[in-house]
Amino acid sequence: MAGLIRNEDPDVVGVSCQFSCRYTNSLVRKPLEQLRRILQPVQENHPGFVAVADRLARRARLFAELRRALRLREESSRREIRSAKPSHQATELKDIRSAVRRLTRSLRRRRPNRGPAEDQRDAIDIILSHLQKHGRFLWGHAIDLSQKAGGGVRFVDRTNNRIESWFHTLKHGERRRSGRKILTQDFERLPPAAALAANLAHADYVLILCGSLDHLPEACARLDATVRRGSKSSVGVIAKPDDSETSSLSSADRKLVRTEEMPRCVIEAAQKGSRRRRVA
Repeated sequence: MAGLIRNEDPDVVGVSCQFSCRYTNSLVRKPLEQLRRILQPVQENHPGFVAVADRLARRARLFAELRRALRLREESSRREIRSAKPSHQATELKDIRSAVRRLTRSLRRRRPNRGPAEDQRDAIDIILSHLQKHGRFLWGHAIDLSQKAGGGVRFVDRTNNRIESWFHTLKHGERRRSGRKILTQDFERLPPAAALAANLAHADYVLILCGSLDHLPEACARLDATVRRGSKSSVGVIAKPDDSETSSLSSADRKLVRTEEMPRCVIEAAQKGSRRRRVA
């Protein structure tokens, strides 16, 4: 409102600012009062709700400390780190290791040994146990390559966020292809090698595999020939049933049917039955 008034008189500008703040506060106050009316019965009639909220808030603060120590960032920040120089990335990994060690010592000091702070003690124990179990996997992400492999240092991701994102993309594509929401049977029938087809979009992968996409049919034909020669040499080997044939079974039944021993047991039982019929 103050910007709409041409008069530069301080009194006029002050009144206009008060009117603007009062107008804005009235817009904000009404939804807040409505929210208070909704939450007030919960606070009055369910006192345990406040205790649960406080407990979750304390755990959230501990989790935020762990994220800060590990320097888990948004995707845009991770891209900036990946594009940084290898020396800077190696330095950051050392800083993260030091920060996690400081956090571990701090949590051990803050851990209450006894008293009513049972939830705080359990939350700290969860973090300490995870750091003790998985801590050694948080630092081995700087890999020194030999000169034969190109030399230098390569860095791998410290989280599985990129893999999870790629799997989400794969599921999205399957939903668009099949039109189904539940993809259990679709992924049961999908061969594991289908995930490698996405690498054909990367030129360096294609270069190593077959040189160019024009030579891809020849590379696939050589693989098929190798498989056929191997199948001819393995005479008397009992083939396992195709996974798509057993995909509709329950998990326990699939584990049993897809074992190596199951086809042999079925064939032996069938041969014994045929011998009994011939004897009879």
